[in-house]
Amino acid sequence: MLCIQPVGRLRSPAWVLFLAVSVLPAGQGQEADETPPKVPIKDFARQPAYEVLGVTAGNEFVVRLDGQETAIRLIGTYVPQSGSDADAARAFAGRLLAGEAVHLEYEPSWPQRDREDRVWAYVYRAPEGLFVNLELIRQGYARVSGAEPFAHQALLRSYERLAQRHHRGLWAPRPAREATSQPVVAASAPAPPDDSAADEVMVYITEHGRKYHNKDCQYVRNGGIAVTLKEARARGCSPCARCKPPQ
Repeated sequence: MLCIQPVGRLRSPAWVLFLAVSVLPAGQGQEADETPPKVPIKDFARQPAYEVLGVTAGNEFVVRLDGQETAIRLIGTYVPQSGSDADAARAFAGRLLAGEAVHLEYEPSWPQRDREDRVWAYVYRAPEGLFVNLELIRQGYARVSGAEPFAHQALLRSYERLAQRHHRGLWAPRPAREATSQPVVAASAPAPPDDSAADEVMVYITEHGRKYHNKDCQYVRNGGIAVTLKEARARGCSPCARCKPPQ
C-alpha cells in the first residue's frame, strides 16, 4: 500500500467560488441546453494532503510516495506531448500546483499505475478541493481521454464541450498563416504532404495505440482522443485499415 506523508497546508477555501464561476445559470454566459452537470463537492477534512514536488507536463506532476518521488497522471486528460499546446498546458498546471499540496483519489476499475509506472489519480488541490483534472478540461488545456470508462467521464466531457464552444485554450482558432512562397520542386520529386489541410482534419487515436481512426470507428467509440491529422502523423500513427480515415 502506498503511503504518503501528509503536508499541513491551510488557506481559505475557494471551492465555492470555483463553482460559482464554473457553473453559471442558464442565460448567464451559457445556454440552458449546455448547462453541465454539477461538480461534486467533496470533504477532505480528514484526508491527508501530499506535497507537489514538480510539474512535468500539463497532466503529470510528481509527489513523494512512501519516500520515493512518484509521477501522478491525471485520469481522463490528454495533453499533446510537444508544441505550443503542450507548453501552455504545462505552464497552466504549474500555476495551479507549484508549491501546493493535493488530495488523491483513484479509479477502482483502472489499474493503479500505467505502463510508465505513473499513478492514475483524480487530483484535488488542498485545502479547497479544486478538481484539477476538470480544471484543465474546463479551461481548454486538455482533451478528455480514456481507453476505458471512468467515474467522471460524463462530467469532463460536458466541460470539454463548453471549452470547445467558447474556443478556450487548444480549441481557439489557429492564427492565420503568413503567405510564403513555395519552393520549386523538381518534376521527379514527390509532392510533400499537405500539412495545411492536415491541421484542420480531426482524427481519433487511443492513448497507447499506433493507428488513427474516424470518429465512428469501433476502436475509439469508448475513449478516442481527438487530434489533428498532422499531430497523428507526428506521433507516428498510421491510418486504420478498417475505418479508412484520411491520409
